[in-house]
Amino acid sequence: MNQRTPIDEFWDLYLQSLPPAQSQNKRYFEAFCFGNKERLANLCADLVVRRIKTATSALLWEHEATGKPVVQVGDLSIVTSWNGAPVCIIETLDVRMVPFDEVDEGFVYDYGEGDRSMEWWRTDMWEYYSEECRSLRRAPTSNMCVVCERFRVIFPETVSTPRSRTGRSS
Repeated sequence: MNQRTPIDEFWDLYLQSLPPAQSQNKRYFEAFCFGNKERLANLCADLVVRRIKTATSALLWEHEATGKPVVQVGDLSIVTSWNGAPVCIIETLDVRMVPFDEVDEGFVYDYGEGDRSMEWWRTDMWEYYSEECRSLRRAPTSNMCVVCERFRVIFPETVSTPRSRTGRSS
């Protein structure tokens, strides 16, 4: 007998919220937490649930190194807290490959973290991606390709607090 996980149960709740014809053959791309540290993962999950964070990014090099496919428009993903508790489901609205130094102000604002400024992006995200590059044994460059994703929360439909406050890149 297969034991159901909290992720499976959360996904089932989402499917049950849909009209029967819409729930047919729906699958999620992945269940993930943002970032690479507990504090960051939980902060980002909270920002997403509150509809402040509506964009995220990852190094293309990370996808290449792991063989993980790049998210596509229309994909659904389950956002979790650091400890794996599901907090919401997002739908990918836009995906673009952009050099780090060409990320625009609108994307940085939608990122929802820090003070949402270009200065924040150029310092904090540079530091974050420099650490990611070290783990990939790559040297960070200003033109390293960043997968920029915009998304919207589709479940739950109302703003709530994540179940747990306990890393996809931030």
